[in-house]
Order: sequence, then structure tokens, then C-alpha cells
Amino acid sequence: MNTADFKYTQILLSLLDMRLFTCLGNCDEALREEAYSRIVDIAEDPDRTGFTPEAEELAASQQKVDSLIARQSELLAEWENGEVSLRLEQLRDRFGLDGDEMLLLTAVLAPAVDDRFREIYKLFRGGEEPRTDFLLSLIERDGLGRYAHSHLLGRESRLVSRGIIESLSGEASPKPSALWHPAPGLLQWLNGTRNTDIYDGRGRWHDKPDRQLPGSDILISAATAVIMAGFNSEPVPMLSIYGPDAELLADQARAFAGELERPYFSLDLDGVEKEEAMRLLRLALRDCMLDQALLVLTGISGWIDSWGFFTAEIGRFFEKWDVPTALLTDRQFVFSPNAFIPERLILRDPVEGLTGTRRYSVWKKNIEGLPLADDVDESALRTLAGQFTLNSAQIRSAVNAGLGKAVTEDRDLTISDLYEGARVSSMHHLADLAKKMESRYTLADLILPEKQAQDINALIAMARNRSLVLEDWGVGKKLVSGRGISALFTGLPGTGKTLSAQVIAGELGLEIYRVDLSTVVSKYIGETEKNLERIFTEAQSSNVILFFDEADSLFGRRSDVSDSHDRYANIEVGYLLQRIETYDGIVLMATNLGSNLDEAFARRIHFIIDFPFPDEETRLRLWELLVPDNIEKDPDIDLKPLASYKIAGGSIRNAVVWAIYSSARSSHPLAQKDLLHGIEREYQKMGRVFK
Repeated sequence: MNTADFKYTQILLSLLDMRLFTCLGNCDEALREEAYSRIVDIAEDPDRTGFTPEAEELAASQQKVDSLIARQSELLAEWENGEVSLRLEQLRDRFGLDGDEMLLLTAVLAPAVDDRFREIYKLFRGGEEPRTDFLLSLIERDGLGRYAHSHLLGRESRLVSRGIIESLSGEASPKPSALWHPAPGLLQWLNGTRNTDIYDGRGRWHDKPDRQLPGSDILISAATAVIMAGFNSEPVPMLSIYGPDAELLADQARAFAGELERPYFSLDLDGVEKEEAMRLLRLALRDCMLDQALLVLTGISGWIDSWGFFTAEIGRFFEKWDVPTALLTDRQFVFSPNAFIPERLILRDPVEGLTGTRRYSVWKKNIEGLPLADDVDESALRTLAGQFTLNSAQIRSAVNAGLGKAVTEDRDLTISDLYEGARVSSMHHLADLAKKMESRYTLADLILPEKQAQDINALIAMARNRSLVLEDWGVGKKLVSGRGISALFTGLPGTGKTLSAQVIAGELGLEIYRVDLSTVVSKYIGETEKNLERIFTEAQSSNVILFFDEADSLFGRRSDVSDSHDRYANIEVGYLLQRIETYDGIVLMATNLGSNLDEAFARRIHFIIDFPFPDEETRLRLWELLVPDNIEKDPDIDLKPLASYKIAGGSIRNAVVWAIYSSARSSHPLAQKDLLHGIEREYQKMGRVFK
């Protein structure tokens, strides 16, 4: 507390001494003389004391009061001229307190400033803090009963509702015997410091916001409106900043504070119960009003209901405050007309998620100074940024996860580490809804005719270049409705549909999840759509590939509506079409019904790739690929005759696996007869005669 503040406080305490004489009637008869003695038995120091012993006379008392008021007026004049800082007067001015309220505040502050008042208050049938009835007796006048002014200590009073003083009992309407003390953090502010401990680690001051951060046009308009209205004016505009990336929202809030050229206080209310949230919010609003600061609220998206309405209790709470506030949420909201004053101007500033280029910049920033392997170059990093639609926090987490692996293995950070970190950071619960597939295969493991191979390569290239084309080149603004990629694989079982899906995932470095439609399609009306919605919602931010295998039950031609079952079956197909179009990830589907596709369905799919039954040349290539080189083989093995047997790639793989197990069981090198036996087993499974 500076010198002027100290002198001013002592003047107020001395005036309180004067007022205490009018309250001696509240003491017990036996204590009255002792109370009088304690009040007047004060040292001669005029900057500290109230009465001298001679001040018992009324005239001397009035003379002392006049002298104190004169000295108070001198200090107030210096404060108004900007010569001194008087925090109590700042508080009075910013909260609009009148004389009675300032007297009550002084009485509540007194024991915390001067221990002498603790002993004095005990004489007034209280504890070391003042009681309700005692405080009201201080302002009793004109023959009115003391409780005529009880509203000054009520729940809606400025002193209580603004977090300046509070009852120890915490009651909304304190009893006459309730004790009062300064609200948490107030004494520290009066002493020129801040107490952030009262926010349980959820609050943080930012005294030097970055004035160089670029802000949106809406943000600049909001700042202009606040400046024109003035701090603590009525009403002060509010700013709603919403979007999927919390760090981008925080950047906008910093830019807002920079435009205002004011400090700001950020308060995170994530997971806080409403009652506790109201307490913390009251203290934060008070401190922001005292310091003429911006309040930034985070962690409040949970208070937005499914209709987009903000919780009514919190909305009504803002009616009492004229503090510039930025509300950071993951989606847009509105205040219910019954929960918020319509005069409060709310400006909305949508913040889109990171584009591919900005994600690249965030990746690059987070790996600066780290030991990097040669494969972490600009091209690889841009591809990584395009593959994973992560937010800023997830990218930072991904780098930390990748770095942790590299450090553990005592080597430089590789691009594979970053891919693995990105997958880990794409937190999801798809394992409850679908089955994860292996994605260790590459294009070298895929044997297809030239046209189908080109289509697979085109799909992979499209996935890798989505961010460049849709965002950087601006194609997504008009020509394309979303970032999603969809493909339908048709063909007989074993022709490479599932393997192709795994190859695509392996080439892109993404996880792939197989959706079993037998668990999704339901006989109950509306259940299929609900099941599909759960899958797409969970996958939306998971950066995974969805693979609908054996999807024949949904991908046929929509039937004519002859009964209610047909009508709802068509709804299911229509819903799937709609959901695929709005999904931002990659959807791969496989069906055996390539010739029975609905035209509308086919028109909305990016790739329709037919996997033909392999001809003899393709089958030979499959045998050469699938028979491993690292096992002992009979030198007389001839794969060319094996290719004459008309089985698909999946069956060839099964035959090779069976042959290897057969040779291991018999402890001899892999022989032609083992491979032929494997083919025979595949024929038997298909009900065909082996010759």
C-alpha cells in the first residue's frame, strides 16, 4: 500500500472510530464503559487515531470529524488530479458505491487493516468480524430502524453481488448475527498485488497482450465498440469466439486484448460445477472491473445445450456486470431471451480450424531445434500436415509423443515418429464401434491390372494433396462441398478389395477401421441411422479411414416403395449418402454387387474401382509375390503351372500359407506338392472339383 493509500485508509478508520460512539448503546451495560475506554484510548498520532481523551465532549468530537473530512478532501483532490493513487476510491468509482456502502466496506475491512478493531468488535456482541446488526446500526439515522437498510447487505446488493464483501455463513440473506469479512483477493488488490490462488489454478493474468497479432474484422469491430462504450459502461459488448481449435481461439482473444490495449484475465471453467463456477466467475469479473481488464472465459462449451442455448443461470449472471468479456467455445451459441438482457451487444467471431498450410507452419514451429532425421524435410512435413486434420494442441502432443520414442531409442526424430505421434494424438473410441485392420502393406504388395492400379494411385495422390487443392488453391470454396474422399470397390471375394484398402492406409500412414455392417443394419426403424451416426461422429476428428466391407445390404439399387420396409430401407441408403458427403475423412466400401448400384449413389462416389478376377498372368505374379524368398524351398518348384488354376488372390494367399505349414509339419523344404495341396483345399472350400 502506497503512502497516500495508507493515509486515506487511516482517515476512514478514524471516521469509523467517530461513528462507533453512536453505536455504544448496542453494548451490554457492563461493557459500555470498557468499550468507550477502548475507543478513545488511542495514541496521539493524528494520522492513526480518532479521539484524544478530551474528545469526549461533543464539540471536540465534531471538530475532529471536520478535520478528518478536510484532510480526506485534500487527498481526494490530489487523486482526481492524478497526483496520487487511492485504491479505495478507485473501487468506489468503478462499482458506483455510495457513502453508506463505503462506510459498511470500511467497517468490514477494519479488522484486517488494524487489529485494534478486532477487540472493539468483540464488545458489540460479535466476534472479531462485524455482525450484520452492528453494520446496519452504523448507518441508522433519521429515526429509521436499522433493518430499513438491510438491502445494502442483501444478495443483490453491490457489495455482495460484486464480490466485495461476503458473509462467513455464505447465506443468501444473512441473519442479524452473521459475521462479515472482505471477499477473497480484495485485500491483496487494495495493497497493490493480485491473489490468483483464489482461482484454484484456473485463472491467469496476461498484463502485456501481443498488440501485433492480426485480428479478424469482427474482432476489430468489437474492440472499437468496447472502446467507444468505455470500460464499466452500460452495456459493454461481449465477443463470442468459436471454432474447433482452442489455441486459435486463444490467439484471437489475445488479439482482442491487444486491440483494446488492456490486460486480460483468462479463466478456465472446464468441468466446474455451476455453483463453484458462479463463485469463480464473480471474483474474476470483480478483479477485471477493478483493473479495467478483459475477461476471457474458456472451458464453457459444456454449458451449451443440444439446441445451442447457453446455460440460463450463467447468462443471467452477466446481466449485473459491465465487463468486456470474450467467450471461447467450440461451437456457436445464443443466449435465451429469458436469460440475458437484450440490450447487451454480442458480436460473433467464427474461427475456422487450421488449414493445411497453417498446420504445416505449426508442425514446423514445434520441431524447431529438435534433432531431426534426413527424412523430415519440407515435402514430408507438408504431406503429414495434409493427412492429419489436427489442431494446434494435438500437433504439439504428436511431436512430444514422437520425440519421446526417438529419445527412448537414442536416435534422431524421424517422419515415421511424427506419423505415429499424429495417430496417437487423434484420440478416438472407434474400437467400440469397428475393428482396427493392419495397415502395414504398401503398393509393392498389390498386384492389380494397370487400370485398377492407376485408380488406386490416383486415390492416394488425391488424399495427399487435399489440403493443397482445396485450401491453398481455393477449390474447396466453390467446386467441392467437403474434404472427404469416397471409393467403392466392387468384385468377387478374394480379388484384392480388402488388401487395397489396407495398402491405401499404409501408404497414407493412417489407421483403418473395418465396419461390420451386420452389427450396424437393424430391423428396427431408425436404428441403422443412429448406428451409422455414432460411427461417423466418432471418426470425424479421428483421422482414420473407414472401411465398410461386404456392404451389399446397403449399396444396392433403392427399391420402389411398396411397403413401409422398402421406404425405410431407402431412407437408410439416403442417409448413408448424405453422411458420406459430409464426412471429411476417407470412406472405402466393398461390395460384390458391382452391377446393381443405385445411380444416385454411384454419382456421389469419387472412385468406383472394379476388381476383376485375375487372369493367368496376374495369378502368376501373385504366386511369385506371395511365395516368400526367406524360407527353404525345393529347387524343382515351378510356379507357372500353379497359375493355371483359377483361384483369386485371397485363395492363392491361403494356399501358400497352408503349404508352408505343411512343409514345416513334415520338416522338409517347401515343395510343389505342398502348394498343390494348398490349392486343392481352396477348391474344396469353394465346392469345386480339383484336377
